[in-house]
Amino acid sequence: MKNFKRIIALLIAVLTVVGVFVIPATVSAEEVDETQEPIVARMYLGHKPRNYNMSGHTWIYIENLTNHDIQVGAYTVKKGSGVSTGTYGTQINDGKGLYYNVEAWRYKNSDPESYYYLYKDLTQAQLEKVSSRILMAGTWSYILNCGYYALGIWNCVPGKTIMFLVWPFLTQVQMLTDPNCSTGFPMIKPKKSDCFKMIGTGNQAYLIEVDPTNPKDIKE
Repeated sequence: MKNFKRIIALLIAVLTVVGVFVIPATVSAEEVDETQEPIVARMYLGHKPRNYNMSGHTWIYIENLTNHDIQVGAYTVKKGSGVSTGTYGTQINDGKGLYYNVEAWRYKNSDPESYYYLYKDLTQAQLEKVSSRILMAGTWSYILNCGYYALGIWNCVPGKTIMFLVWPFLTQVQMLTDPNCSTGFPMIKPKKSDCFKMIGTGNQAYLIEVDPTNPKDIKE
């Protein structure tokens, strides 16, 4: 495992020098002062590899740490609960777009060791920024894939930055080089009826109930 991480670190160094792609959304040093405010939520960056680590899915999960409801995009998260958000283009029944709670529902029976995560704690101001960006999301293509969405959200607040390099494996590589990277964060398991697709963006965004099952029957 140590040798594997050394190889990964070397690969990241090369990619950084080459600088093939820009980071989707970064923050300035001045914004770090926001972290002095009370923490209201925890944001996880999740990545579940597939096909012998050559592909996978990357998503955002936000956990409510308050004793009241919070807003995450178009979804209201109850106290003591959370919501996953991620974009899909394939392996979904209702077409390309941004989905809520699909990952939390699909991975409810997965081995916790089968996916990786990092996390950042959010202040109210940071949560509002994240929520606003989620409301403007929904694009998916083979280039602007799930990683483009998740890393754009992840990088919009201070903390560990993960470069978007298109290939899901390279997201996993960067996560594994962080000593805080771990496996199997606990997502609250939603009901099937709590899985949604976001239609529209911004103030016009709304949710429709969807079938979260994988139409291609790919093992999650």
